Amino acid sequence: MINPKITVIIPTRERAEVLRYSLQTVVMQNYSNLEIIVCDNFSDDSTEKVVKCVNDVRIRYINTGKRLSMSHNWEFALSHVSDGWVTFMGDDDGLIPDGISKIAEIIQKTNAYAIRTESCTYDWSGMPEHPAGQLVVPLTNGYEVRNSQAYLKKVLEGKEKYNQLPMIYNGGFIHIKLMNEIKEKIGTFFSSVNPDVYTAIALARLTENYIYIKEPISINGTSKYSNGYSAFSTNTQRNLEHYKKFLSEKNIPLHKDIPPLRDGTIPLSLQVCVYEAYLQSELIGGNISNMDHAKQLPILLATSEKHKDLINDWCVSFAEKHDLNYKQAYKKSISLRKKYQIRIFIKKLTRVLNSVVISYPSIRNIHEASIAAAIIIASPSRVDSGRYLFNKLFSKIK
Repeated sequence: MINPKITVIIPTRERAEVLRYSLQTVVMQNYSNLEIIVCDNFSDDSTEKVVKCVNDVRIRYINTGKRLSMSHNWEFALSHVSDGWVTFMGDDDGLIPDGISKIAEIIQKTNAYAIRTESCTYDWSGMPEHPAGQLVVPLTNGYEVRNSQAYLKKVLEGKEKYNQLPMIYNGGFIHIKLMNEIKEKIGTFFSSVNPDVYTAIALARLTENYIYIKEPISINGTSKYSNGYSAFSTNTQRNLEHYKKFLSEKNIPLHKDIPPLRDGTIPLSLQVCVYEAYLQSELIGGNISNMDHAKQLPILLATSEKHKDLINDWCVSFAEKHDLNYKQAYKKSISLRKKYQIRIFIKKLTRVLNSVVISYPSIRNIHEASIAAAIIIASPSRVDSGRYLFNKLFSKIK
């Protein structure tokens, strides 16, 4: 396969302020067989103007013509791709220079149909936790072949995060052939209210193996516009506007076995999102043995994290709905939670030790972060990481 076609899709709505920089990280890719689709969800700001000011023949601007939910917008965008490889990218996220070329090399070398890569993270300046901005650049490299079922089982058991699966978002590259197979089985590709989580679970159910690239190719950005931050963060300074807009849209209903919160909204638990996606993707096949509501309940309790009280209350409703023993599950979750907390701490520490962490106000946007990340990967220095660890430890001692 020579120079495989790769399509980068950026779904967006009224975020021209960050989109302009995200788009710059894609157009600076030095890969010719690249298509860039910006899917505008009927914005009423300068989104179209921003896109058309970028003079690059690889860009295709499309507009939904009416407001759609996130999942329906992603489905609309995907309907404009007929061949090759596809990745979705948030409008405050980015790609590292030469990232697409490296993906093409792996495709040619392995003939794989599903690829997941390591990612950098970037908190845009002005975020409450890191006002000056923070960039984390993993220094890992190489790649490995992963068994999809084995990793899906780990994710359902709460031992791995869903972003370790072959998802299509931010560092996930999937051949259109796999998406068409899912469409044939279900009728659509996106079949859950959380499209990124859903793709990770659905593609893991469909595939036997996938390639995991340890070198970062993309940057996961967190800005004031981030839906995930707006929904899941417990910071009192977060902007709830974007999550409220997400909830107000006519989206794909939750699976019938997953009750909403008592106020009618979506449970704020990534593990609940994972299990909901697993239930929604049942027609794909690839079931994990012994995985059912009873086994999930203590896992859901143990992984509730920041919204513990809210999710514990929701788990009572879940137990009542399915005639499960809540008290027994809660008792089991206590020991599970300790194991998860230790595992999370080790993973976070390992990531920091294998990364460069910097916090400079001079990195003002995702485009500058992508260039900085490329420089760090080419010539890493650990001074900033040492300073970061010292400050973290000192803040705990005080």
